[in-house]
Amino acid sequence: MGISEEKYAELQKKLQSVEQEFNDFVYTISHDLKAPLRAISALTDWLASDYADKFDNDGKEQLNLLTSRVKRMQSLMDGVLQYSRIGRVTEQPVPIDLNKLLPQIIDALAAPPNIHITVENQLPVITSEPTRIQQVFANLIGNAVRFMNKSEGVVKVACEEKDGFWEFSVSDNGPGIEQQHFERIFKIFQTLQAKDQLETTGMGLTIAKKIVTLYGGKIWLNSKIGEGSTFFFTLPKSSSDEQLLASAGAAENKTTGR
Repeated sequence: MGISEEKYAELQKKLQSVEQEFNDFVYTISHDLKAPLRAISALTDWLASDYADKFDNDGKEQLNLLTSRVKRMQSLMDGVLQYSRIGRVTEQPVPIDLNKLLPQIIDALAAPPNIHITVENQLPVITSEPTRIQQVFANLIGNAVRFMNKSEGVVKVACEEKDGFWEFSVSDNGPGIEQQHFERIFKIFQTLQAKDQLETTGMGLTIAKKIVTLYGGKIWLNSKIGEGSTFFFTLPKSSSDEQLLASAGAAENKTTGR
């Protein structure tokens, strides 16, 4: 049994209200919170520089903790802003040779020398928004590097064609993830370790999932504790900009209820 036009209009109005509230929240983060946070960061840097000889060991430890918390808050706000732009702020889709893009992403991550990142096979040329596809790979590979707990870390990127989609995988030999957490880790702000242990905001996988879903793909993982994890995601094989935009538009409409 379907819903009436009146009920549908009511739901649309509520959805628009929620969306407006979210946009207002993002505006507040962008304009009202970042400025004072920058001031706190500048003051902390000044104290650390000009009064370094005045602090005892405990004071220096507390100052370092304050600096760390300020940087985390800045990263958290940047993550929320990135998340909010997906689907609202778009780029012109262009052909992207992933064989050229992946080395750039890997170089930018600057992984420790004990972690070896390899691309296992030839990657396709896809039509996409450059910033978005870069965010997906950077977040997945970056997580594999960040959470690596082995003396010799291995991260592998691969791709194969399946049923009209490109299926990408990012695998590692890290700590692994318990199956009960497979869904939780894709939710906003969720991490499996205390945020004091690692500089992470819990936004990376959330952003990756939103981008992949917007493009009409899926993202999931397989993992075993102590053996590592493999994250998979798919993207439709679009042969033109129009196809890509159609897929993204259809996914956005499904998400927003339009």
